[in-house]
Amino acid sequence: MNPPLFHIGQEVVCVNDDFTLLLVQNPNIQTPKRGPIYTVRGIFDTHRGYGITLHEINNAGVAPGFPEANFHESRFAPVPPLEEIEISAAIEETVSV
Repeated sequence: MNPPLFHIGQEVVCVNDDFTLLLVQNPNIQTPKRGPIYTVRGIFDTHRGYGITLHEINNAGVAPGFPEANFHESRFAPVPPLEEIEISAAIEETVSV
C-alpha cells in the first residue's frame, strides 16, 4: 500500500464535498466543504485507503460505539505554500497609477 498523501498538522482543502451517501447513513455527521482550509488531525488506514480527520470538524460523539467518521484522502488537496513577497514590492504595485 502507498503511504498516506498527507501528514498530521498539514493544511488541506476539500476538492470533493459530495458526501451524500455518508449523510444518508448519518445526517448528523459534519462534513468538510470546498473553500475553507482544514488541518489534518488524524490519519487512518482503512480497507479503502487512508482516511483523515480534521481539527476543524469533530464527529467523535455523532455515532456512539463507532469510530469517528473520517474522510478519504482523495477528497483533499494540499494547500500550496505561499510564495514570499517583499512588502515593499507589494506596496509598490498597489500605489502604481
